[in-house]
Amino acid sequence: MQSKMTNAAKRICEQAKAEMDKERWHAAIKLLKQEEAVNQKDWQFSWNLGWCYFKLGKFTEARRHMIRATKLAPESPECKMGLGAVYVKRRDFKKAEVVLKESLNIKELYITRILLALAYLSQRKVSEAESVHLEGIRRKPKDSQRFEGYSVFLSDVGRDAEAMAMAARATELRSLN
Repeated sequence: MQSKMTNAAKRICEQAKAEMDKERWHAAIKLLKQEEAVNQKDWQFSWNLGWCYFKLGKFTEARRHMIRATKLAPESPECKMGLGAVYVKRRDFKKAEVVLKESLNIKELYITRILLALAYLSQRKVSEAESVHLEGIRRKPKDSQRFEGYSVFLSDVGRDAEAMAMAARATELRSLN
C-alpha cells in the first residue's frame, strides 16, 4: 500500500490535504486533477478526490474515485470506509454493508461502525444494527463516543429510557478522561 509518488506529486497531495482541512473542496479537486496520471495509480489521490466529491454531494464521482482507491489499496480500511460512506449516501445499503464489514475486519474504526449500523437500520435490520453498536462497546468499553452512538440508535428505535442510560454512561466516561 506504499505510495509511489514523485516529489512534485507529494507536494500537490499535501497542498490538496491542506485545502481539504479548510473544507475547500473545489480547490483540492483542482490540485489533485493536475496529476491525473498519479491519480490513476495512487490510492491517496483517488481517495482524496473521492472524499472531496463526497463532501460536495457528488456521489457518482465520489463512488468512481473511491472504487479506484479501494482497488489500488484493497487492504486499506479507510478506502473501504470511504466507499461504504458513498454507498450509504447513494442508498445502496447492501453494497455498503459488504465493504464496511470488510473495513472492520481490517481495522476497528468508530466511523465505520456507525456507517454499518446506519446501513443495517436503513434496511430495517434493527437487531444487526444494535449488534454493531454493542460489539463496538465490547471492543472499546471506555470510549464515550460508542455509548453516545448507541444512545442515538436506542432513541431512534424508540427505546428512550435505555437511550438516556447510555447517554449518562457516555457523559460519565467523558468526565473520567
